[in-house]
Amino acid sequence: MRVCQHNSDTPSSRFIHFEIKRLTNNSNITMKKTIIIALMALAIVAVPASAQTRKDKKAAEKAQWEQEQKFAAEEAALRHQLKMDSLANAKRVAEEKAAEAAARAKERAEAQAAQEQEVVVPCSEYYSTAEIIRALGIGEDYDQQMAAELARVAALEELASQVNTSVQAIVSNYKKAMRINLTRESKQRMEGMALTAVDESMGYRIACRKTTSHILHGEKLYKQYLVLEVNKDDILEPIYEGIQNDDELALDMDYQKFAEEFDKNCQQDMLTE
Repeated sequence: MRVCQHNSDTPSSRFIHFEIKRLTNNSNITMKKTIIIALMALAIVAVPASAQTRKDKKAAEKAQWEQEQKFAAEEAALRHQLKMDSLANAKRVAEEKAAEAAARAKERAEAQAAQEQEVVVPCSEYYSTAEIIRALGIGEDYDQQMAAELARVAALEELASQVNTSVQAIVSNYKKAMRINLTRESKQRMEGMALTAVDESMGYRIACRKTTSHILHGEKLYKQYLVLEVNKDDILEPIYEGIQNDDELALDMDYQKFAEEFDKNCQQDMLTE
C-alpha cells in the first residue's frame, strides 16, 4: 500500500511516517491495516494544523514588523520635534540677546545725546577777511540740482546783506554826524545798490561746497552748503559810485576812506556774532 507523501517536516509528520514504515513490516495484516488507516487520518489532520501554525507565525511576524515600524515612526517624529524645539529655543535665545544688545545701544545713544555736543555746520570755517567777503548759503530740496541753486541764491543774498549792513552803517553814521537823518527811501536805494553790485559782479567764486542727504517722508532730501566769496573792491567800488551819484546819500570822503570804514564795520559785526 502506498501512502501520500507530505512536504511538511514537522515532528508529527515525521512520527506518522515512522509508524507507517514500521507497521508495513508487521505480519498482523488486520491490525496493520487498522493502524495505518488511523495514522493516515491523523496525518490528514496534522497537515492543516501545521499550515495554521505557519500562518499564525507569519501573522505574528507581520504584526511585530508593523509594531516596529510604528515605533520607528514615533521615534522619528519625536526626534524631529526635539530638533524643532531646539532650533526654536536657539532662535528665541538669539532674539533675546539681540534685543538686549539693541537696548544697550539705545541707552548708550540716549546717554550720548544727553551730553552737550558741538554742532559743526559744514563750510562754516570760511570767514570774510580784509580783502575778501564770504557768505554761506544753504539750499534744501528733494532735487539735488534745485538744492544747489537754492544754496547759490541764498549765498548771493547773504553777500548782499553783509555789504548792505556795513554800507548803511557808514552812511548813517556820516549823516548823523551832520545832523541828517536818512529816509526809508534812501535806505532802500542803498539796499538796491548792494543787490545790484552782487548780481552784476562776475568775480564771485565758490570757496566751499558740501552736500548732505537724508530720508524724509520716504524720499531722499538733499541739503547743500555753499560759500561764495568775492573781492571786496569788486563790490564796494560800484556801490560807492552809486552813493556819490545820489544827492541825498553822497558822502564827503574818498573811496579809500570809505573802504576803511567798511572794514571797521565788518570787524565789529564779526565780534558781535
